[in-house]
Amino acid sequence: MAPPLRPLHAQLQDGLVGELTRAATHCARDVHDARKCCKKLRGVLRLLRKPLGTRYGEANRAVRDAARLLAGRREHQVAVSLCATLEARFPDSGWQRLADGLDRPAEDGDEHAGDRARTLLDALRADLEAEPLPPLTPEDLAEGLLEGYRRARRGLRNAQAHPAHPAALHEWRKDAKYHMHQVALLAPLWPALKSRRKRLARLCDALGDHHDRHDLALRMAAMRGGPAAGERSLLHAQLQREQERLAARALRQGERCFSRGARTWWRETVAGPVYR
Repeated sequence: MAPPLRPLHAQLQDGLVGELTRAATHCARDVHDARKCCKKLRGVLRLLRKPLGTRYGEANRAVRDAARLLAGRREHQVAVSLCATLEARFPDSGWQRLADGLDRPAEDGDEHAGDRARTLLDALRADLEAEPLPPLTPEDLAEGLLEGYRRARRGLRNAQAHPAHPAALHEWRKDAKYHMHQVALLAPLWPALKSRRKRLARLCDALGDHHDRHDLALRMAAMRGGPAAGERSLLHAQLQREQERLAARALRQGERCFSRGARTWWRETVAGPVYR
């Protein structure tokens, strides 16, 4: 005989505690994985915003602040890796010289930041274990998912209105990624979400690649050394073309993912009648 299904809140409680444990463990060893865990956690917390009530704000701030503490080293790693990718695509164009000149984060500061991030995540896990999630229904989760869809759809419309503004695409990217993590979490409950997870992953990859190029352009503009002015101008032009290409791709993919209103999308593609 199969064991009885555990209540939804107990399953999500286990998932949150496990993700907090992984994030805290990765703070010292793998900043990339730690930040990935934090993004998943914030997506789940947003899904549970209404059931959590006043607890949501404190929990979300803890995860957000932990991720920010880890940002410096991770952003440097991304910039160096992107330079290597661009050097392979555009040989002898100066990307490796740019990577060699990028400012590196101070190691001591990074180590202390990792410790502080782990402290925040461990404290949140202890709070969650002391006061578990309240009982949840499928309706609660459906409403959280629909709100995440709405936020990502608003982000798309803002990006469509300002396609040349990196900040608009970056804000949209955050909401699209939270929605992607929510979809992945709830796919076992609503199997129609499984194929959507792959489409959202492609969208978030395009938006992430756009953001990485924008960040590299900012770093290049702030550099004191590195390539000469003429070479730097050519690199900047390459980055701009890359950003334009990726923005156009993301907007096309975003329209496929968010063309319908939230409740129409739910009714037609996920689970029929809309809750509440």
